[in-house]
Order: sequence, then structure tokens, then C-alpha cells
Amino acid sequence: DLSIRTVHVAGDDELDDYKDTLRNELHEMKLGDAIGLFNVMVRSRSLPSIIDFSRLLRAIAKMKKFDVVISLCQEKERLGIPHNMYTCNILINSFIRRSRLSLASSFLGNMVKLGYTPDIVTLSSFLNGFKLSDEMSFVNRIQEMGYKPNVVIYNTLINAHCKGRHVSDALQVFNIMKRKGVAPSVVTYNSLIRGLCKSENRANVVTFSVLIDANVKEGNVLEAKELYKEMIRRSVNPDIRIYNSLINGLCIHRRLDEARKMLDFMVSKGCVSNMVTYNTLTKGFCKSKRAHDAMKLFCEMTHKGVRSHTFTYNTLIHDYCQAEKFSVAQKVMRRMSESCAPRDIITFNILLDCLFDIGKIDKALTIFRDMEKNEMEFYIFTYNIIIHGMYKAGKVEDAMDLFCSLSLKGFKSDVVTYWTMIPGLYRKGLRHEADVMFRQMTDDEFLLLYSL
Repeated sequence: DLSIRTVHVAGDDELDDYKDTLRNELHEMKLGDAIGLFNVMVRSRSLPSIIDFSRLLRAIAKMKKFDVVISLCQEKERLGIPHNMYTCNILINSFIRRSRLSLASSFLGNMVKLGYTPDIVTLSSFLNGFKLSDEMSFVNRIQEMGYKPNVVIYNTLINAHCKGRHVSDALQVFNIMKRKGVAPSVVTYNSLIRGLCKSENRANVVTFSVLIDANVKEGNVLEAKELYKEMIRRSVNPDIRIYNSLINGLCIHRRLDEARKMLDFMVSKGCVSNMVTYNTLTKGFCKSKRAHDAMKLFCEMTHKGVRSHTFTYNTLIHDYCQAEKFSVAQKVMRRMSESCAPRDIITFNILLDCLFDIGKIDKALTIFRDMEKNEMEFYIFTYNIIIHGMYKAGKVEDAMDLFCSLSLKGFKSDVVTYWTMIPGLYRKGLRHEADVMFRQMTDDEFLLLYSL
């Protein structure tokens, strides 16, 4: 019996000294003194603040006297002294430490009714109390209460599984958090990597593939390479998915020479490169204005019998057009026809933009009309290219006619369409038409969109 309710009546000096005790003596206080101080506080002439109570309760919790914390909180409630967020968390943690999960869950409901939203401390206490097998059901339960688990909650789960060397369970949580739209953090990946390194179970290539690909997508190329090294250390042979992910990560970070070496290394290890490998590297070279390297890769790809995809040709054509090497772009286009790779709307958009740039207006318009006759599926982007090209060529009336026909064709002008039309009309001295179009753009709420 703790005799919390029946303690001697404190004198005036004792009533006034509790704050000094809270400030200076909590770290040295013994349990009996702490209970005595609680009695002094509840009978003080001016009731202490809830912060003072939370400091005392936290000190008793640090003594691991969780039953005492629970009893004191119950007495505090009986006396009408309210909780705050800190005392709620202290009480929940005490319930859980004493394996009284049903009471903890019940109090959590009362806590929400009082207007307190569970925070990371609350939820971490619950996660530490639940069996690992029950943790996800708890996460689902708190979601039903309107709380959306964040990356810290999932990291707590993943870390717990990894510490218990249950890496496959940690990976399941990892996949769930991604499906829920919660982006992993560096802490997430570090926990998983440490878990893999400590695990006695043999992680397979699928496990490493998931982690490496996720790291690359998050921009964590160094972590991805560490995982790759761990694979090699464990004698797990990387497959094409692993190499493609690493090459993609290196290309994203413009480490193209390393990406090229990775391709050569994977081939030397007997791993056959595929279309994804070459497309990734080709795109990387083109983005870095290394068209010559991209073409060498393309030729190597063809020589090895890897069939080029429309994406590969579009990437090369676009890069050569950007570099104003139109004759080379035309050669690639002819090669595309010879290889029977289908041209899509992106191919034609690149071609039309290129033809307008080099002043071959009639050729561009002829191709555009052929596209219409063949009932190709257009996007507004295609029409924006044509309208812009017409303005550059001085064909203002043709541009206006095309713009006015868009709604009949089932297209809605976007902000690019308007900002192509309006300056063009002003340059031609058609201020009234430009003002009308500006008001139309405002009515369509594109002005607000543009300003954002």
C-alpha cells in the first residue's frame, strides 16, 4: 500500500518549498520522498501547474516505478487535476511497461476525447509494447482514429524488426509504407542496411533489388552502392535489375563514366545487358550533351542485337535536334524507319519542332496535315508547337484559325497556348485581339496558375 492519500499535514514552509525541490532535488529523490512531495503539492494553497506534476511523474517513471505513476495519476484525476500531453504520455508508457495494454488503449481513447492528438511519443510507446506481429494492426487502428502514421512511426517498426533480425518483416513494413505514400528517409535505409548486415538469414537478390532500387529512386546512390558491396560480400550474385538500378542512379547524378564502367563490368560478369540498360545510359548521355557517346552506345546496342525501342530513337533525335545537328537527326529518323520501330506522337513532336527551328515551315505543315489525315492521337503540346511555328513564320492568321479550332477538335488551350498567342498578337500590332485573349485566359484561371 503506497498510502498516497493519507500523509501528514504539511506546514506552511513545506507547502511553499515544493518548487525548489522540483528544481533542484528531483534527480536525487527517493521514492518515499517523491510520494510525500506529491501529497504536499496536491494540498498546496496555490495548486501547482500541470507542468510541475509532469516533472514529478517523469522522475518517478525514471525510477521504473510504473505502478506508482499509475496510482498517482489516478489520485490526480480523482482530485480533478487535469492531464496535459506530457502526463498523458507518461501514463500510457507506464501502462504499457506494466503490460496493461488494454488500459493503455482505453486511456488513448479518453486522451483523444480530451482533444489531445497522439504524438510520436505516444505512438512509439504503443509500438514498443505491442508484439511485432501485432504492430501493423495497431498502426491500422490508429489510422482509423484519424491519425496518419508518418515516417518516424514506420522507422520505429522497421528498426524493431531489424534489431530482432527479422529483416523480411522489416521489408514488409518498408513496402507497406511506400504503398501508403510515406517516403522512406535515410534512417529507414540505414536501419535496413544494418539489419541486413547483422542478419544471419541469407538475404536473396530480390531483397537487395528492392532496397537498391528504392535508394536510387530517393537519390541515395551512396547507400545503393553500399548495398551492392554487401551483396558481393555475401556472395549474392547481382542480376540485371540490380545493375540497371545502379546505372540509373549514376546517370541521374551525372556520373556517366562510372555508369559506363558499370555496364562493362556487368557484361564481364556474364550478365547480359538489355534495352532498359542501354536506354538509361543513352538518356543519361543525351541529357549531359554527350551525343557522340550516346551514338556510340546506340551502335554498340545494335551490334549486340539488342533491338532499339521508340524511346531510344526519340532520345537520340531530340538530342541531335537540340544540338542543331539536324542532318544526324534525319539519319537516325531513317534508321528508325528501316528498323520498323514505330514512330509515336513524341517522335513527330520532336520532328515538327526541329523543322520549324530550321525554317522548313512548309515541310512541317505538310507533315502536320498528314498526321491529321491519318487521325493520329494528338495532345495540346503538338498544337502548341504548330502555333508557335506559325507565329515565327509570320502566319498569324493561320495560327489564329488553328487556335479557334481547338475547342471544336476537343482540346482545351493550356497556359503555354495562351502565352504563345498573346505575345505574337502584340508583336503584330493586334492589341485588341491580344487583350481579348488575355481576358479569356483570366476567365479560364490560367493567369493564377501561371503566377504560381
